[in-house]
Amino acid sequence: MIKTLQPKGRRNLPTALLQFGRHLVYAEGTKTEPYYIESIKKAIAEKYQCEPNEIQILPAGDGKSYNTTGLVRFVFQDVKKRLENKEKIDHVWVFFDKDDFPIKRFLEAHEMIEKMNDSHTKNNDGFFYNTETNISWHSCFSNEAFELWYCLYFSSIKTTMHRKEYIAFLNQNLKKGAYSKTRQDMHQYLTSNGGNIQKAIARAKKLSGLKERYNPSTGVYQFAEYFLAYMKQAKNKK
Repeated sequence: MIKTLQPKGRRNLPTALLQFGRHLVYAEGTKTEPYYIESIKKAIAEKYQCEPNEIQILPAGDGKSYNTTGLVRFVFQDVKKRLENKEKIDHVWVFFDKDDFPIKRFLEAHEMIEKMNDSHTKNNDGFFYNTETNISWHSCFSNEAFELWYCLYFSSIKTTMHRKEYIAFLNQNLKKGAYSKTRQDMHQYLTSNGGNIQKAIARAKKLSGLKERYNPSTGVYQFAEYFLAYMKQAKNKK
């Protein structure tokens, strides 16, 4: 739950959201996930004063191609170096897809991230976190691919789908053109075509494979749900 603060003596003013801190976002993809995250940042920045908050998208290591567990190990090492350099980090979000990797390796990557948090302690935002570093770790997995999240903007997905089917599904729902991985305004583009991020969050939570991380399932809704409150608050303040 995101904390809010009501200004004293000004009951008629909208509740102000507390600062959301510094978020590091790692993704195995170089375009799809980073472009979407940038579009969310833009939606917040247009309506809510973000400073000194920060959402920083980081490359997954020197141009190398990582598998699921390899990506997570890279993230661990990078965060460790940043902490040694006294950087302040509040949240770490790791985006990764199953794609053609074995399900065992995909699930291992998820479990590696989850184990970074203390399982019985939550912070003020309601997230489990690491009590040694005060960082909340988030597994933003997708089975099979990130585009599943885009599909959920438009409709529930009740059966197993191959990632190639996501593209066809999106093209059927996009009225203003075909889907492209290189769009840098994906959230705005999806919503302008009738997509709905709040419904996407609700649909993601109902996916049949979510508990086991099987196809179809995605943890991307956690990122969207966290920042949705800032996007909604911002809209009320305009």
